[in-house]
Amino acid sequence: MAAPGEPGRSVLAGELTRQILSSAKYRGLDEGLVRRVAAEAAQRVSGRAEAGRYARRKLHQAFGAFQAGSPARAVARAAADIAAGRAGLRGAALAAMRSHTSSAERIAWLEQFYAQVRAWCGVPASVADLACGLNPLAVPWMTLAPGAAYWACEIDADLVAALASVGEHLPVALTAVSRDLAVEPPPLRADVALLLKTVTTIEQQAAGAGGRVLAALDCAHVIVSLPRRSLSGRRGYADDPAAIVAAIAAGSRYRPRDEAVFGSELVCHLTP
Repeated sequence: MAAPGEPGRSVLAGELTRQILSSAKYRGLDEGLVRRVAAEAAQRVSGRAEAGRYARRKLHQAFGAFQAGSPARAVARAAADIAAGRAGLRGAALAAMRSHTSSAERIAWLEQFYAQVRAWCGVPASVADLACGLNPLAVPWMTLAPGAAYWACEIDADLVAALASVGEHLPVALTAVSRDLAVEPPPLRADVALLLKTVTTIEQQAAGAGGRVLAALDCAHVIVSLPRRSLSGRRGYADDPAAIVAAIAAGSRYRPRDEAVFGSELVCHLTP
């Protein structure tokens, strides 16, 4: 029962959803994700203030912690610069990647990272990039078949739209969609699926989400990467990487085959 002066849970969830979607920081987020987080907040804690703090914490884990600027605007600017001839594809892509924490970290080992992926996976004709962030901008560093199909999903609808605009300049057939991966794992078939520095994030959103994502895929190769430390650098995430990967692979068709380390990122290769 709500305390005196407090709304019922469904009313509170609706209020939180409207507040979040009207905020400058989160207005571009997938509405389904926001409704889920708002409903969870209203169910788990009582009172507007506590529910609001709970919802903001969950959204920060899923989205806010990775922003080093405005990724959507950075990608849109990259597309405009390429179209106007002010920058080449690689230069514009690198500039945009710096607006997203995970992508910015990977810049230092981008060449080596995708050389290793090629060694494991060959030259794919189709790629599924799950919770992609700005990783589609790394296509110029990937070895893909000409005109490869590239499916990508993110929770930021503004970023999805921006990626579609830059996709016109990429040597792939890019499809970018908005999706709450933690509760809506896509049943995709592709040569390679990329699940990069995403598992710990979606597990914070919904326990077992990483395993459910793997179980839904039908891919010849899956590349899973884990951060070896938190974004703040204070905490290790991959002290037992084999256990983490084995846990998300359990119940799926996939098993770990290879692993490599690049800077702060552990990369695992899974196959059926």
